[in-house]
Amino acid sequence: MEAIYASELVKKFGELRALDSLSIEIEKGDLFCLLGPNGAGKSTFIRVASGLMRPTSGLVRVAGMDVTTSLSKVRRKVSLVSEKVILYDNLSPVENLLFFASMSGKGRKAALRKILELLERVDMLDWKDKPVRVFSTGMRQRINFVRALINEPEIIFMDEPTLGLDPHTTITIREMVGEVNGSGTTVILTTHLMREAEGMARHIGIMHRGKMLASGDLESLRKIIGGDLVRFKLSGESVGDLTDIEGYIGDRQLDGYRLLEVKPSTSIEKVVFSLSSRGARLFDIEHVRPTLEEVFIELTGEEGCPNRPKNQRSTITNI
Repeated sequence: MEAIYASELVKKFGELRALDSLSIEIEKGDLFCLLGPNGAGKSTFIRVASGLMRPTSGLVRVAGMDVTTSLSKVRRKVSLVSEKVILYDNLSPVENLLFFASMSGKGRKAALRKILELLERVDMLDWKDKPVRVFSTGMRQRINFVRALINEPEIIFMDEPTLGLDPHTTITIREMVGEVNGSGTTVILTTHLMREAEGMARHIGIMHRGKMLASGDLESLRKIIGGDLVRFKLSGESVGDLTDIEGYIGDRQLDGYRLLEVKPSTSIEKVVFSLSSRGARLFDIEHVRPTLEEVFIELTGEEGCPNRPKNQRSTITNI
């Protein structure tokens, strides 16, 4: 059974199509990551699916219900965590969270028990009675995450949940996302970080300019490229621009060497000849599994990871 179903979904802002005939199915219990650069339509999809924004046209069902005709019922099934933290600065975490729990009709005793349990899980129990105004961004986001979990929603939308956070908070939230999903809750999160998508998600949807270009697990997405990439290890001296090499995927500097990667179907002989004609010294040739970044490049035709300058390869590590 699908938790989210969207068909030919369109959202326009004037002449801009933030969502352009987007269709997708997300199964119940999935941990699904929407991956794409800023402006891809990820946040717009989250807002439409969570009922914060009406679509221009198309259909979106959440927990089996049409969002446009059953909005109040849908909202009882979902929670949203965004980079914008919604808390009252002069209240403590407990006071904030009790307020939000009361808005959904949860009894005070049951709510307090759940709040204390969740605060302990995100390492914030010692701060439960301090005013939120003294908290760092990371601490606020942990409280914001707890707010989304109080009423035990069936589906949680998370819009860039680790954006701008310190490493400790990032680890805490990622671990909690895994635990929540492991208990059966469907999680849909957005990110522009390749390694975050690779490290957390069961399934990934690649978005670009309002369209869903492809979706599936990591292995099925890798197959889009058609096999292992071919990597050439070159001398680190300048050999100029390599983007005109046949089958070019990307290149980068590493440990004094230049690493060039080309598509599986590329003629190795032609690449070697082209490199030799540029005076490049070749040290090694190997076949490597394509990364999610390389799948993105293949689908969009854009070189480099989203939101980075052309040809600059990812240096983000999986925390």
